[in-house]
Amino acid sequence: MEQTSPLKPNRRDKTEDKYRIAATIAFIVVIVGIGVPMWWKTTTVYRVNLPSSAIQSLSDQPIKTAVEVAIYTQQPSRAQLLITELQNAFSDSDIWNVEFKQLVPFAKAAEAHTPAALEKLLLQAHPQSVGDFIFIEWPRLEDELLLTTERSALMRSDVTSNKLAQLLHSKILQTYRINQILSTDERLGAKSEAPQPAYDVVISVLNPKPRLTHAQWNVALAAQTYIEPFLAQISDISNYTVRTQWKYRVAIEAEVKQVRDQSKLGRHYALQESALPHLLTSIAQNLSASITDKPVINLVVYIAPCSTAPMHIYNSKNEMLTRDGVDAFISPPWGGFIIANPPERVCLAHVNNEPPLAFYVNTNDNMQVMLDQLHKLLDISNEVQMAGVKTVDIEQLAPRRWEYESYMRRSAIRHIATASNTLQSLVKLLDQISYIVIDDKVATAITNSYVDILAAKAALLEHRLLDASALAKRAFVASERGFFDASLLAQLYFPDEQKYAIYIPLFLPVMVPVLSSFNMLRKLLQRKRKEKQQ
Repeated sequence: MEQTSPLKPNRRDKTEDKYRIAATIAFIVVIVGIGVPMWWKTTTVYRVNLPSSAIQSLSDQPIKTAVEVAIYTQQPSRAQLLITELQNAFSDSDIWNVEFKQLVPFAKAAEAHTPAALEKLLLQAHPQSVGDFIFIEWPRLEDELLLTTERSALMRSDVTSNKLAQLLHSKILQTYRINQILSTDERLGAKSEAPQPAYDVVISVLNPKPRLTHAQWNVALAAQTYIEPFLAQISDISNYTVRTQWKYRVAIEAEVKQVRDQSKLGRHYALQESALPHLLTSIAQNLSASITDKPVINLVVYIAPCSTAPMHIYNSKNEMLTRDGVDAFISPPWGGFIIANPPERVCLAHVNNEPPLAFYVNTNDNMQVMLDQLHKLLDISNEVQMAGVKTVDIEQLAPRRWEYESYMRRSAIRHIATASNTLQSLVKLLDQISYIVIDDKVATAITNSYVDILAAKAALLEHRLLDASALAKRAFVASERGFFDASLLAQLYFPDEQKYAIYIPLFLPVMVPVLSSFNMLRKLLQRKRKEKQQ
């Protein structure tokens, strides 16, 4: 009988080894080659590539604005001298690229007998673009400079270039405000927020005692006549929705003090200036007409009841703050407050226990105050005072042209700066936290904002203020949309450490047979190598 050598495995053992090796390799391929990559792929956070380095370098590209300033004088040599001195004054500016242009006198200009006629002739010969400005010499001028409601200022023959440069910096270009926007130094003062794309303007009329105070006013018609046309003139920056409402039995929670006077009523009531913030707090919760996600500007008209009327505001020095018969104040960005005191005859009837008299709220007075409040709340008006400089009063609903375009220029720069800071903060955060999802929507918003920022900067430098304003606003909206997108928080609670902590205990038992198979495969290969050697 034939015996098998112990050093040579029989045919059956060889067949089993082949199957064992094939099974081991298949097991390893399935677990390591397919399972682990599939697990890694399915647990990988989706992140779209962003132009991170380009966004971080946005601060390296300064925001510079081109402005054209024309000068007209009766003596060409004087205009050339002023331009030379002004060019030297603005030559080292980091934010302004001012182009000074001389307007040569012509025959028709000598025939103009009024400043308005001269300005009309000059603008017909030299049309202006948005953001331009012109100085027109008018010898018979009382003040050194007279700012009109358009893009112009009249100047006296003896005005200096230093005065013109001071006017340009402080009122037309508002350099100090631009420096506040662009500076990172907190000591320069608090910065106002960038204008939002949309606002709700809510006009509220408060009548705390309607049974005793029969006030009548078509506030909706007043808003359509005064407020809506004004807001339509400034809709390049933001969209406004105007709503009106009456609120009854809403009293102010503030102490008033009776003060004796020489009126027929013999008294009035003093509302201390220090109590005004508490007054707003007491009525704010009763003013919301509906739930809205847009910022709200409140314009409140409070009809004081005769029991505490007339009511006037006093400061800490016990001085009455009534101006032109109006008691009002603003609290940015909340809104404005106006005290509408009933006529004296109405309160006399109340004191004499006579039946209540109906009266109409003065539309013109209150609407003019509201327009002035909107100028300040929206940061359009310029309150800087200069010696020898006078500004023409506004006689139309639209704001002064130069004042609004300064606001437009300032808003564009603020939108660009805010959008740049938002994108840089967001990109820095996304680079630091690798498990935040960056989906296509967020990536598109960030990329579009970055592209619009570059385009807005180019438009400012190319003297296209309207285009720059629209692009900057769009960049700001896109940056806010990307920064506050809810998808950024989708997996913020599931960092990589937690992923490993959860899946390692799950896969570790599965990997034990894999490691054992590796060990078995190693032994089989070693045995085969020995057999070949023998």
